[in-house]
Amino acid sequence: MIANYLKIALRNLLKHRNHSIISMSGLALGLACCLSILLFIQDEFSYDRYHANSDRIFRLATEVDGASFDGIAKVNGPWGTTAALEIPEVEAMARFVINGQTLFTKDEKRFYEEDGFYADSTVFDIFSFEVLSGNLGSALVNPNSIVLTESLAKKYFENQDAIGQSLILEGGKIVVVTAVIKDVPDNSHFTFAYLLSMEGYDNPRHNHWTQWNQYYTYLLVAHDADPKLVASKFEQILPTYIGVEEASSYHPILQPLTDIHLRSHLFREINPNSDLSLIYIFGAIGILILIISSINFINLSTARAMLRSKEVGIRKSNGASKGQLITQYLGESLLLCMMALLFAGVLLFLLLPYFNQLVDKRLHLSIENVPFIGTAFLIAILMGLVSGAYPALFLAKLKPTAILKGKVHAGRSKLREALVVFQFAISAFLIIAVSIVYRQLSFIQSKSLGFDPTALITMTIQDNALLEKASVFKETLLRQSSVVNVTISGNQPGGGDWGIPYVAENVDPEVAPPMRILAVDETFIKTFGIELAAGRDFSEVIPSDSTSYIINEEAAKQLGWDNPLDHRMSMTAIGRSPGNVIGVVKDFHFRSLKEKIGPIMLFMPPASWKPIVNVRIQTKNIEPALAEIEEAWSNFDPTHPFDYSFFDQTYGKLYEAEKRLGKLISLFTGIGIFIACMGLFSLAAFMIDQRTKEIGVRKILGASLQSISILLSRDLVTLVLIGFVIAIPAGYYVMQEWLGDFAYRTSISPLIFVITGISVLAVSWITISFKVIKAGLSNPINSLREE
Repeated sequence: MIANYLKIALRNLLKHRNHSIISMSGLALGLACCLSILLFIQDEFSYDRYHANSDRIFRLATEVDGASFDGIAKVNGPWGTTAALEIPEVEAMARFVINGQTLFTKDEKRFYEEDGFYADSTVFDIFSFEVLSGNLGSALVNPNSIVLTESLAKKYFENQDAIGQSLILEGGKIVVVTAVIKDVPDNSHFTFAYLLSMEGYDNPRHNHWTQWNQYYTYLLVAHDADPKLVASKFEQILPTYIGVEEASSYHPILQPLTDIHLRSHLFREINPNSDLSLIYIFGAIGILILIISSINFINLSTARAMLRSKEVGIRKSNGASKGQLITQYLGESLLLCMMALLFAGVLLFLLLPYFNQLVDKRLHLSIENVPFIGTAFLIAILMGLVSGAYPALFLAKLKPTAILKGKVHAGRSKLREALVVFQFAISAFLIIAVSIVYRQLSFIQSKSLGFDPTALITMTIQDNALLEKASVFKETLLRQSSVVNVTISGNQPGGGDWGIPYVAENVDPEVAPPMRILAVDETFIKTFGIELAAGRDFSEVIPSDSTSYIINEEAAKQLGWDNPLDHRMSMTAIGRSPGNVIGVVKDFHFRSLKEKIGPIMLFMPPASWKPIVNVRIQTKNIEPALAEIEEAWSNFDPTHPFDYSFFDQTYGKLYEAEKRLGKLISLFTGIGIFIACMGLFSLAAFMIDQRTKEIGVRKILGASLQSISILLSRDLVTLVLIGFVIAIPAGYYVMQEWLGDFAYRTSISPLIFVITGISVLAVSWITISFKVIKAGLSNPINSLREE
């Protein structure tokens, strides 16, 4: 019997091959999109779960009252060591400190390495990094030891055994390779290429309780420990070391390791984390695409099933039971879905490299990924059952006498019409979403930042001994014809701002607004093109400017100063005596447009604080300008290779996630519309086939091509229009919520909905116009001859 069912199923697929191809290809394309998103979501939820003790590892972070951020991912040096010593539930502790860009030298090989940390020797007691050679237990005990990843070891030692060999780091420091581990998996909230021993970390504030909060600290807690209880115990310890008053402003928190990637957005994260909202968006898109392709399949299945009513009548007359018929039609539906799943797998395999580029991942298909494969089969089975259920149940309950007497007709179906409406409502919703995402991205790119980010070249002085001589380098650059201006600073806009305690004249410290800091020189404002609103810029010829300050308009507003130039400020925490406020700059975006402009102040620190060189060049001759700057750099610092970046490209990375989201939504929207149009085309062909004789009669009675075209397309276009109307409120609400993440955002223009409506109607008409016009031009004699 099963063989008979299979034979009939294959015969029907071949008999109606055009409809079968459309059904299967639409379903396969939808499944491929859904599975690619499923693979992405699976990877996002897998972050940091490869560690054996992932459920017991927590990051120690803190929330600080009065700070300009909700919380910070780093703490001070003694916090972790004290937690391990004084809290019984803490079994182990490990800290990481970012090392920054460092020059590595091995014989003739000299490269800048940026992806490294100083780390405690206990790091391998907590994290499960796979060792290839060496002893991880003692790998970071000695001050001059280094652990390399497999890639970095091959880079410097090729096929040699790296253990026991040495590397020369910045400043001539020699380190010995004590272990080599496999590359850190991509699904980690932080990765690295090397680890240096924390014992060799030389910083005078290494053990300070409130200064130099640069330590990413991880705790391994007991199996039955309550992380909230551990955090509260540490909060009780703090007053012992920093005093009751100061401790009251700190609120330690323990973050589960496996939550960091998707749920943590603290200040100074090691790497930009993802977001659960992105998972929801991608998941919703995957479901919507799957729904569109499923609707195609259901519509075409129900339409074609009606043409098989005579087959059902004959089978029932010959004794076929209702259960047998249901089994047959559900089996055919499942067979088609399984074939579509096979094609979807091939399609996903071929297109996965392109998808990886879009999402910036290295996803891959593997037969060992049992949860993914199982979910894929489950989706296909559910689609087969759902799409085959209606025609199977409908046909199985028909009476054979009614069928054979011709009393069953494949006319209009409310279900099919409702599905078409829903399908194009989804398509219109996706078009609205794409339009608003790109409108917001365009708004971000065109909005004035309050400074000019273009034509700025950024370099970093690597040798601390050269910082005092940086002014000579600056003068050399200024003499070049291609250089407009030069500034040397400690940080720059784009998230590099600092937080340093300050005191403002006549302002209660308890209510003083959180203030961000930029450490600049006398040409910073001019070089970045920031406008002065009042007062003057810093001057190198006025000695008092070394203790003076410039603030922005928002700072003046929040401090309550009507005339800021009459006030003084100080930063006693870093030994700066009170100084005058000499200028006010117009507000500029020193962070992402997702955040409102906050208070910021600029000051001129000692030369040793300013390693960042920003050079504004003429845009006409970029290549000659870079050559001149490189020559000047080689004369200034022959030890370090010339390394630079364009500031506007670096600043633009603040919106990489939004740009990636825009590309992905555009891609899946295009696919969704294409699938919907495939179904609409096939459905139009089916409906026109059912009205062949009617068309012939109308043409004989004098109906024009125009009237027949309107008659045949009116119903389908009306359904599409209803779908668009339904999509308007849904699109408005969802995208309004998405725009809420931006402090500065575009408005949702009614024009977007008008253009979307026109686009949807135009696409739907173009899709069915070929069949409609062909039917209108057909010979009526041939139509009337059809049985």
